[in-house]
Amino acid sequence: MTDSQSAHTEERDVTKLIGVTSAKLDELEKYYDSWSATYEKDLTSMGYNAPQIAAKAIEKHGIDPSLPILDAGCGVGLTGHHLGELGFKSVIGVDYSSKSLERSEERGCYSELIRVDLNRPLDFPDDHFGAAQCIGTLTYIENIDGLMREFHRVVKPGGIVQLSHRVDLYDDDYKKALASLTEKNLWAHVHHSDPHPYIPGHQDFGDDQAIIFDIFRIH
Repeated sequence: MTDSQSAHTEERDVTKLIGVTSAKLDELEKYYDSWSATYEKDLTSMGYNAPQIAAKAIEKHGIDPSLPILDAGCGVGLTGHHLGELGFKSVIGVDYSSKSLERSEERGCYSELIRVDLNRPLDFPDDHFGAAQCIGTLTYIENIDGLMREFHRVVKPGGIVQLSHRVDLYDDDYKKALASLTEKNLWAHVHHSDPHPYIPGHQDFGDDQAIIFDIFRIH
């Protein structure tokens, strides 16, 4: 394969993600399994930096590095890697892609890795984590409201939940799912970012595919 063919293949794979807003779990697993070997190289070469931003935000919001952190939709471990560099020693990663979890295991920055369907209840005790984050994954979650309630359940009071979501998918249903916990005083909305470039080096990821970061403090 020539360099130009390789670049075309990488761009095609990333472009496909724009239109994938829901899919059967087995289809998603197959897609990400097949991409896991080059995922980090492909995205970082195009300026994808959400994992760095997310890890720094966990540190900035005063989370004790000794507490366990839930990395929901951890993929190949990009955010876990940056959390490890910042001194977080107990990061638990969950994802549905088996091959992506294998890549995360190779990094050595996770204390535990589990294959999980995030549309189902999480198999963790109440108040277990100092923080939970879900970066670049909510696109594929059908039960957003249920997942938010699970994040609230498994994170300790005073801990945080950090989310990223695409601007074009930041709709009323998503806003209502976030606001419902705020209105019930289950968490406080402490940060809402301006739209941030998602994959700036890719021509098909413009302003409509920018991402917004939200952080909630658990009550």
